[in-house]
Amino acid sequence: MSRRTILALSGAATAALALTAASLPWTIAAPRAVAFAERDLARRYGLGLSAAGPATLTLLPAPSLSFSRVRLRRGDHDLVESAGLQVQLGLAGLLAGRAEVTGLVLDRARIALPDGAAADWAEPAARLAARVAAGRGRHLRRLVLVDATLSGRDPRTGTRETVTGLNLVATWPRPSAGLDLSAAFTWRGVPATLTVSGLRPPALAAGAETPLTAALTWAAGPGAEGGAAGSAEIEGSLVWAGTTASADGATAGPRLSGQGRFATPALPRTLAWLGLEPGPAALAGPVSFEGRFTARPGGVEWPEIRVQLGDSRLEGAAALAVVRGRFSVSGTLAAERLDLSGLLPEAEPDGGWSRAPLGLDALTQGDLDLRLSAASARLGALEAQDVAAGLLVRDGTVEATLGRATVQGGTVKGRAALAALPAGLDARLQGSADRVDLGGLFADLGWPRWILGRGQGSAVLDTAGSSLADLVGRLDGRAVATVEGGEILGLNLADLAQRPDTAALALRRGGRTHFERARVSLTLNDGIAEIGQGQVRGGGVTASLGGRVFLAERRLGAEARIEAGGEGRPAGRFAIEGPWLRPVLRPLAARDPLPSPTLPTAASAYAP
Repeated sequence: MSRRTILALSGAATAALALTAASLPWTIAAPRAVAFAERDLARRYGLGLSAAGPATLTLLPAPSLSFSRVRLRRGDHDLVESAGLQVQLGLAGLLAGRAEVTGLVLDRARIALPDGAAADWAEPAARLAARVAAGRGRHLRRLVLVDATLSGRDPRTGTRETVTGLNLVATWPRPSAGLDLSAAFTWRGVPATLTVSGLRPPALAAGAETPLTAALTWAAGPGAEGGAAGSAEIEGSLVWAGTTASADGATAGPRLSGQGRFATPALPRTLAWLGLEPGPAALAGPVSFEGRFTARPGGVEWPEIRVQLGDSRLEGAAALAVVRGRFSVSGTLAAERLDLSGLLPEAEPDGGWSRAPLGLDALTQGDLDLRLSAASARLGALEAQDVAAGLLVRDGTVEATLGRATVQGGTVKGRAALAALPAGLDARLQGSADRVDLGGLFADLGWPRWILGRGQGSAVLDTAGSSLADLVGRLDGRAVATVEGGEILGLNLADLAQRPDTAALALRRGGRTHFERARVSLTLNDGIAEIGQGQVRGGGVTASLGGRVFLAERRLGAEARIEAGGEGRPAGRFAIEGPWLRPVLRPLAARDPLPSPTLPTAASAYAP
């Protein structure tokens, strides 16, 4: 073997041994290694470093110092405790005999922000921002957290919040490149992931605008109280305003604008996970929205927004502000089709009024000023067109206004004002209808179509109670309804007046009665409607109606007097009793005095 070959093989072996040795960790004196790395951390960020365990040096694939049982501190205050720390070093600085920290990897770190820690973190953050803005020296190119725990106090509530299982990788390879960050963590029992890209730290530190793309996703939390899954995405630009307030009076802080998207299948549960009172959002189910926005400390504005609420899609503008810790939302939205059926209470199995407790606490934790318009809208079985409505929520009060709506060819308007009581709520209702097709309305509601014609009416009502059953049972007010040129289906009043004995079969036999005008007025007191004026005229028949409607029990206790033909003919008198949608007719003997309508046991207090 030639000398040249031997030298080549020896050189290769030496290089291989050197590479192997450089790739292996070498245990070194911990105090000297700590002092070496601490000099750069103190110079750049004002941080001190201590380690209770051994230190190791690795040269390849990149120079690094590793420590165990580490503390990062400022002065006498510990800011970070970590089971392990790897300090990545720049090769050029290492060859020159000085430390240049280019990356940090913290293993099982506990990062706490206890009371008063804001000042401790302020100097490192200020030094970092100043160095980044000035472009001085080498920057921290990589930060990694493995299974870290981050804790601090919520500035809104003062309660302790903890993020666990935090795995974070932040990379910034060179000053001209963007910063990329990805993180996975668990907060309040809900796993979540966060990604950020495109952020330019020098521009942000200098108060200039930087592009930003961010996405946050979270899974459903365990149990019924856990948050619902969801996602939020942002693509836009970010600028950090200085401490001087801007011309529009806004405070200093971040300004974010661009396109955003948010989606969750259960908005109330998501807000509860975030520690926010759902307020009027308690009525919502699946929600998503997207659009152009501008966010600044204390508020967000969407000059263009598209909202998906269940099966309804709305477009318009909206704004959200935080005033003294209270959310205030305003918006003007329009939809081709709007389904509000979710606002209706669930029907009771027995068909009665619900006794579930009612209150406004869940709805009035925030303020809402919402104006809605829709080409068509549905509320349960009721269909309407050309709807213009509004919802106003203030502390302890809710006001819903129906400016107009077309229902079965007629116009409907109304207003409902609800106010919180110590137990339950106070309700004031008023409404009017004009030229509504009653036959079509009854068909939509699934009621028997016993009357045809176009009706008009008005009502002014008020009540108070802790449940829907209480509200109905304490209803007071007045109402009036009139139908012109209509028809009663299933009953011939002229035949009934001449043959009262057929009353039991009259509704089964069918028939119809044309009339020129029908009118009824009601006076309500504690859930009982007194029929003050009830009359039907036309087709040679005059019928008058008196008695009571028991709203709580959904039944009638009334009496009708029917006259057919000219004067002098005997009048038939009939009791109308039973469920109000399917009453029973019973003839009354002519010699019997007019009895008072039978009262139910529950209403015995109203008996004369």
